[in-house]
Amino acid sequence: MSDKFAMQSWPVKRYDFPMPIRYHLGPKQGRGLVVCFHGYQDHALSVQRRIGWWEAKDLPFQVLAINGPFPVPLWTKDGFIEAYSWYFRDTSRDLEFVSPQMTASRIQALLRDLSLEDIPKVLFGFSQGGFFSPFVASQLTNVRGIIGLGCGYLLEAYQKLSPLRVEGIHGDQDERVKLPTSEEDFKKVLALGHRGNFHIIPGLTHKVETSIEPLVRKLAVECLNEKQSK
Repeated sequence: MSDKFAMQSWPVKRYDFPMPIRYHLGPKQGRGLVVCFHGYQDHALSVQRRIGWWEAKDLPFQVLAINGPFPVPLWTKDGFIEAYSWYFRDTSRDLEFVSPQMTASRIQALLRDLSLEDIPKVLFGFSQGGFFSPFVASQLTNVRGIIGLGCGYLLEAYQKLSPLRVEGIHGDQDERVKLPTSEEDFKKVLALGHRGNFHIIPGLTHKVETSIEPLVRKLAVECLNEKQSK
């Protein structure tokens, strides 16, 4: 008998652990806030450096870069590399330890504690951070848009949102999240009543790099400057 899924039937007891959330909040500038969510086994500083925002002085918005609360460090010959996750679940195996909804509620608390609840905001997520973004959007106020990079688009999350601007950015060489699947899921999101475009970047693999920064910046500014419908 295979033990591939044996642990799923083991007894479970749940305990609370203090999980710190580390973040970096940039200076107030321009209009609104961009909240950044990194990918699985990544961290916020890495994404900020790769997109070119870590030392940028001319950003037309404030940036909040957050580390996921769950450590998933990478082991190398030189030791551990600090890395994080936003949640733990595998829908193909009906397995869930920490739901994205639970973590999203903690992000909502973080923005409340930082007095950022009411400021106009855009959520920018790469890979798992892109999957995670609509769950966060459902628990925040004054979200003007979601920008996903190299990610999929979960209908279960977008179905719970009021019509929103959603922008997808995807490399045609993405080896992790396949372009056809992501594009098809994005079309289904638009069919729910959301609006936006799917931007295909020639030559881009599954990563964040400075080449996509002008597009991310442009889309974020457009979302933040849009007039809200009453």
